[in-house]
Amino acid sequence: MTKIIEGIKFKGKPFEIPDCSRDDLPRFFKEDMKYTVGVEVGVYAGEYTEQLCKAGLKVFGVDPWLVYRDYRKHPKELPYEELFDITKKRLTPYNCSLIRKTSMEALNDIPDNSTDFIYLDGNHALPYITQDIYFWNKKLKVGGVMAGHDYFDSSHNPYWIRVCHVKSAVNLCAKILGVENFYILKGKDKCPSWFWIKP
Repeated sequence: MTKIIEGIKFKGKPFEIPDCSRDDLPRFFKEDMKYTVGVEVGVYAGEYTEQLCKAGLKVFGVDPWLVYRDYRKHPKELPYEELFDITKKRLTPYNCSLIRKTSMEALNDIPDNSTDFIYLDGNHALPYITQDIYFWNKKLKVGGVMAGHDYFDSSHNPYWIRVCHVKSAVNLCAKILGVENFYILKGKDKCPSWFWIKP
């Protein structure tokens, strides 16, 4: 992936990388970018966190594992205490620290300019994804990767259970933050991931 992204500059539209998915990011972080530590916001049951850890990365996993104001719990989701227990068991063998707080509460646990990558997969409604991008970007080192899942916009109905405004929020924040290296992973995933390199 490194050869693909070299020299490509963002000019209002992200560059699409074909045949890649978020499953390629852990190796890209560890082997190509030589990263060692990062944060995943929105851990759920820890499946993707485990992929990051298996690549040899130290991961701070941020998730409140609770229903909070404006969160629309899907009827088929497991109870959060059960999910938290599953996650702890799954990630015990790895270099992973779980931070059981909301995204904004957890900001105080991570120093500014300290992490190599941030992967956002928390609340995808506009107010939440926008503040996640803006505030967590401060935790990244220059040259670090801000990334996330579900690069699309769903129904404009704000009361839909799976509301997603990631595409609009990411595009807006990229412009505001002066991002030049902005990519979409267009491959095997039904819902593509996105990333940029912090200028």
